[in-house]
Amino acid sequence: MRRLRSTPLRLSVMLIAVFTVFISVGLGIAYLLMHQALGAEIARRADQTIEEIVTIPETEERLERAAEIATAADRRALLIRLELGGETIANIATDLPGGIVGDDDIDLPGPVADSYLVQHADLGPGRLMVAVGRDSMSELHETFVAILGFALLPALLLTSAIGIVVVRRTTARVDGIRSTLHALSEGDLGARVGAPHPDTDLGDISRDLDRMAEAQEAAVGALRQIGADIAHDLKTPIQRVAVRLEQLGESNLPDPAREHLDRASAETAQIIATFQSLLQIAQLEGGQGREHFTHVDLGALLEDMAEIYAPSSEDAGGHLTCSLAGPLPVRGDRHLLSRLVANLIENALRHAPGTGIELSLSGRTLMVRDGGPGIPEGQRDHVLRRLARLEASRSTPGSGLGLALVKAISDLHGAALTLDDARPGLVVTVTFPG
Repeated sequence: MRRLRSTPLRLSVMLIAVFTVFISVGLGIAYLLMHQALGAEIARRADQTIEEIVTIPETEERLERAAEIATAADRRALLIRLELGGETIANIATDLPGGIVGDDDIDLPGPVADSYLVQHADLGPGRLMVAVGRDSMSELHETFVAILGFALLPALLLTSAIGIVVVRRTTARVDGIRSTLHALSEGDLGARVGAPHPDTDLGDISRDLDRMAEAQEAAVGALRQIGADIAHDLKTPIQRVAVRLEQLGESNLPDPAREHLDRASAETAQIIATFQSLLQIAQLEGGQGREHFTHVDLGALLEDMAEIYAPSSEDAGGHLTCSLAGPLPVRGDRHLLSRLVANLIENALRHAPGTGIELSLSGRTLMVRDGGPGIPEGQRDHVLRRLARLEASRSTPGSGLGLALVKAISDLHGAALTLDDARPGLVVTVTFPG
């Protein structure tokens, strides 16, 4: 259906339609003009034959001239019947009605014309009939049918074939541009049209798109590097602050001071964890970590994670179940995949406490489902960004990096991450490539 809506196809169909209409109208006009000319010529010949006999004053001479014409005439071209002075001169046995008469109404031995133009003349005591054959009309019709069959139709087929080739090539270029734009919109900043294009408007658009993508990739890479550098530079002094706070906690402090110190230590630990997550996301988005890929049984990993987090779920008043269709060997980093599953479980424990959490593995799809409030459809892309949180979750602990880290790990492993409505709750699926 998308091809039927394409502009190149519509233009090709429109041009073929214009060509067809133009040629058809031209042939139609030529046919009508030639048809009229032949009709006039046939009528003129009939009038000429009648006039040739009518202008003869003597009856005997008229009969003699009619006999000459009837004897010399080819009955496919001319039929004549003269009834005068009690005699009949004719090359046809019966009289014919005036106008156009078909060969079915003519009783003659041997070949006859497809049709005849019949005219009559009143000679006082006599009657003259002249019928001129209209085979030239049939030949004209056959000629134009031949032109239609051997010239117009092949031309239409040829132009249609050329149009199909042009449409396919143009559609392929448009599809390449469209797929590149889709990949860029999905976050693949390395996507390029890439294929060489001639000096056409689509070629110019492809080159401009690749240049724009290169500039965007460089700009985003620079921003990521700046963010990673800032996180790295701030991580060290914050860790020093944490060490100083820990050293201060070893001294004798009054209870109010001790309470403030514990809060400061907790906040510092949260800041360090946030910076650590930001650095890890930046590293994963840069492709770091693939060098540690090995064969990992995702089914066994999921069982281990379910065993680890089952007590936490029970402490929160809920329960955690795990269903596996069997082992699933994937190529990846076991530590990162464990972090992915852990983040999804912790996200469910944090935002859906006291509900059931279901882990499942079917085919090549990992699924984590909870019974919490879920995420509105319009916010599901938003929560996958770094430091993004919903308004409803502002009062709960967290930095807004859990799902962003899950997406970074999924992308590194080439897996597709989707968030859907569990009615109620949220279901997160991670589909690994085959």
